[in-house]
Amino acid sequence: MYKLKEGKEYKFLVKKQLSLPDNISHYLLKGPDSEKYLIPAARYSHYGFSVGSEIVCRIDRINCRGEIFLEPHNPWYSEGKSYHFIVDGTDFRTDSAGKSHEVVVVLDINGNKIFYEHNPTEPFPAKGAKLELMVERITKGKVFLVQSSRALKNKTLRAGNRYGFVIERIEKGMDDEDYFVIKDPFGTLHTLPKKYYEYYGFSVGTRFIGKIVKYKNSGDKTIEPENPYYKYGDILEMKVQSHNKNVVNQLFTLDLKDEFGFIHCIDSKSPPRKKYVSCKVLMIRKGKPVLKLL
Repeated sequence: MYKLKEGKEYKFLVKKQLSLPDNISHYLLKGPDSEKYLIPAARYSHYGFSVGSEIVCRIDRINCRGEIFLEPHNPWYSEGKSYHFIVDGTDFRTDSAGKSHEVVVVLDINGNKIFYEHNPTEPFPAKGAKLELMVERITKGKVFLVQSSRALKNKTLRAGNRYGFVIERIEKGMDDEDYFVIKDPFGTLHTLPKKYYEYYGFSVGTRFIGKIVKYKNSGDKTIEPENPYYKYGDILEMKVQSHNKNVVNQLFTLDLKDEFGFIHCIDSKSPPRKKYVSCKVLMIRKGKPVLKLL
């Protein structure tokens, strides 16, 4: 059996463009393993995909459920290479350490804005100036730029341990998303994506316990706050709200409502026979419980 490997690149055939029940448009791809995959059309609309064409995708991540996430090859930029960009102005953004910086806004080849953290020891470039910057990474269709390699941050916290944190403020990040800026017991600042954890009831001044899940290659820490509703190993009784057959993998997607009123989607090989089903919490990831249907 052909098995795709994380980090490797493969050719995929663009079969068609379709809308799922959530009314979001996706490209349906056929992989070298003959399996079908989906990528959001809006995220890569500027890539110029067409039905019937072959595109190269990197296996960006394979999660604990075996789900495969693709990152199509950018037609204009490659990670680790340098290119020239035109300066469009400046703005303020918060970095992964929770510090606010004035950043440079540059335009890519299609006129899309990219926020770039300029070297604070150098004067800011004038609007219209040309800068040579390196593409650090490309993810979800977005290009991230750096001027030079960044030193690893001091690893004060240990992976696998739990610590107390307090939310200092809410800021915009380099990706234009909202983040909670949090402080650890040693006074070091970190960030949490607000969209994943705002349903926890977090606000400025909230104190919580978080686990250091891992360190990234950049030295940044992945912090997972304790979920106020779910714990590892919990068995949840959920009401079946609806179910639909997935046109991609022929599985049935169940919409389930738990005792807290939250809705979860989970795949099943067969349609539900009862109004209620049981699920086990395998782990908590980005604020959401990863569930297994029992």
